This record gives sequence, C-alpha cells and structure tokens, in this order.
Amino acid sequence: MVRNIAAIVAILIAAAALEARADDSFHFRRSPGPRLVGTRAESSGSGEVIATLSGSSLSLKGRYHGLLGTPTAAGLSMGTAPGVRGPRIADLTISPAIEGSVSGTVRLNGKQLAAFRKGGLYVEIDSASAPDGDLWGWVMPPAE
Repeated sequence: MVRNIAAIVAILIAAAALEARADDSFHFRRSPGPRLVGTRAESSGSGEVIATLSGSSLSLKGRYHGLLGTPTAAGLSMGTAPGVRGPRIADLTISPAIEGSVSGTVRLNGKQLAAFRKGGLYVEIDSASAPDGDLWGWVMPPAE
C-alpha cells in the first residue's frame, strides 16, 4: 500500500515537473503568403524568427529580406489553426527597409495561449506592394 502511494506521488511530481517545464524557445520560418494562388507574384521574401515563451509572455525576434517594398506594418495574428488567418492581436516593431529585423513581446491571454499551442499564431509583415501580407510565418511550437 505504501509502495503504491509512493509510486503515485512520484508520478504526480513528474507530471507537475513536465507541466512547469522551463521556457520554450524555437525557430520558425517566414515565407511569401499570398491569399490566393493568383497573387503569388505580389508576395516575396523570406526570413526567420526565434520565438521564446516564458509563462504567458511570447518574445519574437527575427530577420527578413527580399520584400517587394518597404514594410508598412508587422504584427502577431491569431487564426483558429495553422494556415488559417485571423485577427491581429499585437503590433510588432519592424525595420523600415526591404531587409531588416522584426521583434516584439506579447503577453498572451488564455485563448491566445491555446491558439499558440495549436499552431494558430502567426507573424505577418505587410508592405505597400502586398498590404495583405508580404511574409507570413506560423509559430509552430515543438511537439510535446
């Protein structure tokens, strides 16, 4: 009986440790993201972002190059699943050049954290030449 209780306690402690694991940090790519196949010529460029989740705070820092025009905005948006667009939830800081950096830190609420875990958050960089997204990159956390 004591042995069973000790085993159960050990399993619960291990499960709690996994749940409260250290910060998550990972890379993801951004690539052209036209809304329709016919608009592919209106999107270009590529880039990478390092995303770090600490508690409910998501920090994003990356670089991009090859945009069709000077960026007009960058933001973190939330779709319902990977590849599904949704509303912008935060603005990000971006260099005013066709090559540069993008960064920001966003405190995620419960719904946004759930979307993050499902791969529903994405970074979008807009330019005058591609106002609906010159580059998109879905934040795909590593599988647990």
